[in-house]
Formats: sequence, C-alpha cells, structure tokens
Amino acid sequence: MEIRVPVFAGRRILKKESLWDIRDYTYAGWQLYYAEYTDGLLKGCDIRAEDGRLVIGKGMLKFHDFIYLLMEEEEVTYQPKNRWQVLKAEFLEDDTNLDYKAYRVRFFLDEELELGENQMEMCRFYLREGSALRDSYKNFADMSTEYDTVNLICATVAGMGEKTLHPVVVKQFGEELWNMEEKDQFDFGFCSLVWNTQGRVERKVIAAYLSNKMKKAVVDKIMSYDNQMVYEKLENIVDNMGKFKKEKVNARVIIVD
Repeated sequence: MEIRVPVFAGRRILKKESLWDIRDYTYAGWQLYYAEYTDGLLKGCDIRAEDGRLVIGKGMLKFHDFIYLLMEEEEVTYQPKNRWQVLKAEFLEDDTNLDYKAYRVRFFLDEELELGENQMEMCRFYLREGSALRDSYKNFADMSTEYDTVNLICATVAGMGEKTLHPVVVKQFGEELWNMEEKDQFDFGFCSLVWNTQGRVERKVIAAYLSNKMKKAVVDKIMSYDNQMVYEKLENIVDNMGKFKKEKVNARVIIVD
C-alpha cells in the first residue's frame, strides 16, 4: 500500500495525480469513518430561530454514502401558518457536467409531514399567528410543546446501524435525570454516557436503558418504537421521578412545640 501526500513548494509542478490524491483523501476519509452510520445528521447543524429565519449551523449530513459538509450557515424564512411545518433537507445529484459530479443539498419548509426518498427532517414546528418561534426549552417535557416551539424529536439523526435521537434531546434528558433524586445504577451510567458523548447516544443503548427501567420491556420491542414513542418513554421516567420527589417533600412533617 502506498499513501501519497502532495508537496506544495516553490518550483514544484502540481500534477493531476496530486489533485486526485487531495480529492480522495478529502472525501474518502470521511466516508470511511462514517461508513457504518445510517443516513441523517452526523454533526452540528444546530437550528436557531432569528427574526423570521431558521438558521442551520455548520455541520455534516450523510445521504446515500456521501458526506455533505456544510461549511457555511444556511437560512430559511418562515411565517406563522397555524399548522405543522417541517424543515427538510433535500439531496440532489447532478452528473450532467463532464468535469465533475455535483452533490447538492437544499433546505426548505414543507407542510407535508411525510418525507420523500431523497429528503430528511431537520425539525418541525407549529407556529400560530401573533406568536414567536422559540428554540430553547424550560425542561425535557417542554421539548414536545405543540405550539411555537422548534421540535427536534422526529429529526433524522444518523446512528450506527439505526437512526437515533437528536443529541439536543438526549442531552436535555441527561441533565434533567442527573438533577433527580433516587437515581439507580442505570441512571448514573446513562448520565455518564450522555456527558462523554455530548448527547450522541446510539439507539440500541437508549433501548437497553429503557428496557432496564421498564422492567418487563425488551430491547427488540423498544427498537421498533418511533422517535416520538421513545421520547414519551423517557419523559415518563423523568415525570415519575419528579412525582416521587414531590411525594417525599410532602411527606415531611414539622412539629413545633
């Protein structure tokens, strides 16, 4: 095996073979690194709502084994429509030019919740007339607020073998779980994993955690849940632990002599 690294120096001729080496290492390395991942969001692409615009941050997306590098922020304008709108990424390939093959991705809003074969979901929202769209959350339960909130629960996020939940959703759950009382070994282990991976937890790991918490549930059954169902199971855990804390506080009795 031979690995060639072009030398950029004065009086050196840049040959076409050197350009090919640059091309191959630029994309082949990323494609090899993420070869086992499904299509979807790989990294970054944080979404902000600013003055009637959705801003998609820099990041990486994978579609049909090609890695799309977003080196600049993208913007999509939005308006309140009193119905669900989905921010979609659509991928197109153009090989009409003999000198190169163009891989394009465009972002747009669609009122159709279903995805096309060459599309993935970035987020969705239901914005009412006279309301402002927000991209921050009070707590884990707030992430599923129906109106006027950027919803990341159903976003298409790449995972190893199976798509997984958005890192922002998982991080919010991990932070809230850590602040709860009466955590068991599974809770501590899951929180540690969330911190170490910045929320990028594989779906099978989430399913294993839920299976342990739900006692009778099995991993294969949970793996068949869609993102909304997985989120609801996680929300139940936080809700039940919160109720336990309230009951414990209410059970305290102070006697003044």
